Amino acid sequence: MLSPKIIALEEGWNNEIKAKAIDVLEDMLNTGLDKNKPRLFDPKEYVQTYTTCYNMCTQRSPYNWSEQLYQRHGETICDYLSKTVLPALKQKSGNALLTELTVRWSNHKIMNKWMRLFFMYLDRYYVKHHSLPTLDVAGLKHFKTLVYNEVKKDVVNAMIALIDAERDQALIDRALVKNTVELLEAMGMGSLDAYVTDFEDQLLASTKEYYARKSQEWVESDDAPAYLAKAEVALEAEAARVAHYLNGASEPKLLRVCEHEILELRETVLLEKEGSGCRALLANDRKADLARMYRLFGRVPNTPTHGLPPMAALVRAHIEQMGNDIIDRREARLSEGAKDSNQDPAFVKELLALHDKYLAVVSEQFGGNALFQKALKEAFVEFANRDVGKHTNAELMSSFCDRILKSGGEKLGDEDVEAFLEKTVQLFSYLTDKDLFAEIYRNQLAKRLLNQRSASDDAERLMIGKLKLRCGSQFTGKMVRARRPFL
Repeated sequence: MLSPKIIALEEGWNNEIKAKAIDVLEDMLNTGLDKNKPRLFDPKEYVQTYTTCYNMCTQRSPYNWSEQLYQRHGETICDYLSKTVLPALKQKSGNALLTELTVRWSNHKIMNKWMRLFFMYLDRYYVKHHSLPTLDVAGLKHFKTLVYNEVKKDVVNAMIALIDAERDQALIDRALVKNTVELLEAMGMGSLDAYVTDFEDQLLASTKEYYARKSQEWVESDDAPAYLAKAEVALEAEAARVAHYLNGASEPKLLRVCEHEILELRETVLLEKEGSGCRALLANDRKADLARMYRLFGRVPNTPTHGLPPMAALVRAHIEQMGNDIIDRREARLSEGAKDSNQDPAFVKELLALHDKYLAVVSEQFGGNALFQKALKEAFVEFANRDVGKHTNAELMSSFCDRILKSGGEKLGDEDVEAFLEKTVQLFSYLTDKDLFAEIYRNQLAKRLLNQRSASDDAERLMIGKLKLRCGSQFTGKMVRARRPFL
C-alpha cells in the first residue's frame, strides 16, 4: 500500500493555502464583497483548503506542520492588519474614521471566521494540547493590539463629538455609533473593560462638562418650569441614547451624571426661583409643573438639602401660610366687630377647602409620597391649633358638625353630610387637644338628642364611628352611652 504523499511546508502553504484561499480572501476584502454571493468560498473550495491544512497537521514528525501553521495563521492576520487596515484608518478622522473602522472591523470578523474555518483542525487538537489561544481569540487579540490600540483615542473623540452633536439637535448616524460600541465591547474579550476604560469614562466626563454648561445657560434664561421641562427632555433623550446605541450598563451611570449636573446642583435655585419656584407654582395651581418638579427631584438622592426633603419643606411652609392667612382673616373680622360666636361655618369650610386642595395635590401631583403627607400634616397641626377669639378651633369644628347633624341646620343630602363629616374628622385629627373636642361634641350630641333635634340617627352613628376609627373606643365611649337611652 502506497504511503500518502508528504506535503512540504512551503509547497502546501504557498501553492495551496495562500494562493487558493488567503490571497483570494484578502482580495475580496480589499475590492469589496459581492453581496449577491451567499458564501465567499463554495464548499468544494473550502474543503480543498481545509483538507490541505488537515493533512499538513496529521503527517508524522518531522513533517507535522501544526506549529508552523498556527504561527503563520497569526502572521497572516498581523501582516494584513499592519499593512492594509491600519494605514487606511490613519488617513481618516472624525466620522470618516468611524465609517472606515466599521468597514474594517466587519471585514476582520469575516477574515477571522474564514481563517478559523480553514485551520479548524488546529483548534481541535494542537491549540487544546498546547493551551494556546483559540484561532478566534488570537485573531481578536491581533486586531486589538495592532489596530484598536493605535486608533482608539481618535475613535472615542469622534464618538463623543457625534453624541454631543446629537444633544444639540443634529441628526447623526446612530448605526455608526452603535457599530463602534459593538467593537469596543468585543475588545474587552468577554468583559466590558475596554468599553468602560476607553470610552465610558470619557463619555461620563464629557457629559458632565456638557450639562454643566447647558444647565448654566438654562438657569440664566428660563423660569423654573421651563428649565425643568428642558431637563426632563434631556434625561429622556439620554435614556433613549443608551437604548439606541450604548451598552445598557451605561444607563444608570450616565443618568446619574446628568441628574447631578442638571438637578442636584441647581435644586436650591430652582425651588426658590422668584415668581416660578415651588411656592409660586403652588400659589398659582400649576399642577403639571408641580408634578414634573416632584418627578425630577425625586430622582435625586434624598438629603436635608437635596432631593424631595427641601421641596416638601417649601410645600409645608406654603400650606402653613395659607392656613395662617385664614386664621388671620377671622382674627381681623373679630377685631372689626364681627360677633365672636361658636358658630363660624364659613371659617371651618375655608379650612376644609384648603385641606381638600392640598390633600389632592399630595395625592395626585406628589404620588402620595410620605414626605409630603408629613408636610401637610405638620402644616395643619401648626395653624389648626392657633385659636383666636373666645372660642377654640375645637369648639368651632364641633359646632360645625352640630350644625350639619341637627334638624334645621345645613340643608344637605346624605352623601354631602357624610363627606362633610369625613372632612371635619380629618381636620379634627390635627388638634392637639382632642379631648376638648370630645367634651364639646358630647354635650352638643346630648342636646340634639334631648331636644329631638337630631336630623338622622344614621348620621349620628356614622360620625361616632369615624371618631372611633381615628381615636379608639375609649374616646367615643361617653358618646355611645349618651345615645343609648334614645335608641
